[in-house]
Amino acid sequence: MSDTSADRFKTHPSLLVGVSDPANHAAWDVFIARYGPMIRGWCRHWFPKSADDMAHEVFTRLVFIMRTYQYKPERGRFRGWLKTVTHRLMAELKRSARAAGGADYNLDELEASVDLEDRLAAEFDLELLERARENVRKRVEGHTWLAYEETAECGRKPSEVARKLGMRVGTIYQAKHSVLTALKREIEVLECSV
Repeated sequence: MSDTSADRFKTHPSLLVGVSDPANHAAWDVFIARYGPMIRGWCRHWFPKSADDMAHEVFTRLVFIMRTYQYKPERGRFRGWLKTVTHRLMAELKRSARAAGGADYNLDELEASVDLEDRLAAEFDLELLERARENVRKRVEGHTWLAYEETAECGRKPSEVARKLGMRVGTIYQAKHSVLTALKREIEVLECSV
């Protein structure tokens, strides 16, 4: 079951091959279902009132880009590349709106690009962390996870948690350390698979 949940987050090279053909409607339906909400979210930061229209612009551009796109995992995650494509297009549309007098878009509502990148990275990192938490949680003992959660996530003192759980303080520190290490490793694995 954990394989299926991790599988739904993974970018499959076969899907990328499928969308290289603009006439492959089945592949494009899957692609849009998988990445559409993410792209709309990114567009919403740039054009809050026109996110759906802007997402459509991104997909229109992707139809042409994906015809020759070659996925190279060693160069980074596909989602990172997709974020960059969306970011560049939104910046281009923002410049066009400014050049045209900004009649269609309220430029006061547009976010600064640095802030946008930070928020997108944070959002993606939170998604990875949540998936890593789910995976690691399944692999560690219940008391180990609880010791980690109480100290690292809830901010309680190890001595307080040790009393509460009937464990030694050293064991609490060890549990926290082992779970944090496992989470870091899991995030690295997930980043390579996305």
